[in-house]
Amino acid sequence: MFKTSLSAMMMVAVLAIGSSRNSDATSLNLSQFQWKNRLLLLFAPSPTHPLFDQLHKSLQVRNAGVKDRDLVVFEILESDRSTMNNDSLDPQTARSLREEFGVSQGEFRVILIGKDGGIKLKRQSQTRLEDIFSLIDAMPMRREEMRQKSENRKSEGKK
Repeated sequence: MFKTSLSAMMMVAVLAIGSSRNSDATSLNLSQFQWKNRLLLLFAPSPTHPLFDQLHKSLQVRNAGVKDRDLVVFEILESDRSTMNNDSLDPQTARSLREEFGVSQGEFRVILIGKDGGIKLKRQSQTRLEDIFSLIDAMPMRREEMRQKSENRKSEGKK
């Protein structure tokens, strides 16, 4: 596993994001996600790339698991619309993310960033969503989140 601080990843500082719901560009600073969300970045040449397509379909089917793990999913594509949680990213933002994470043209890559801002997974090969979920679920912060949710359900059941 690779560790790097979010501040080191923030060399790009502020990126522009264009939302499919709002044509006005707003700023996207990845540090805004620290301690709130985990980030899953999927880089591929096109949406038909077999490794991307498989993971993309799994994410759609397991959307509840994505939300439960506080994942923000970035899909950065060369030949099609790039997105952050299904909202469009402008091409400059997609290029900046590709440069920031050192992803070459034509390359497939999966990067998982934890809530602490560290890179937890960096892979260029087939990656199953179940493996990503298992990795997240083994993290101390996630284990604490699951423990707290369990305690909340128990206390609500006693009322």
